[in-house]
Amino acid sequence: MDDTVYKPIAETFYATLEDLAARRKYCKVQYFTPIHEFITARAVVTGIVQEAGEEYLTLATGEQIRLDRLYNVDDNFAPGFENYHEFSCDC
Repeated sequence: MDDTVYKPIAETFYATLEDLAARRKYCKVQYFTPIHEFITARAVVTGIVQEAGEEYLTLATGEQIRLDRLYNVDDNFAPGFENYHEFSCDC
């Protein structure tokens, strides 16, 4: 599996992210880094930006997370992870 190539996310999840950004919601954001680390952050979601054909969720901390590496944002599981509720990390 080649995760270096950006894969657009489902429109419904994208709409959820846009809503969180519009409301500048403080959220728990869980995602995988390019080296497959599982990270949990808590921050205000500020927007979605596009760079070089890839889309990123931006946080008030300055972090940018590629959308196709998201696992869970504000208890909204990313497409493909809906059945992973049993996996948890209180990091």
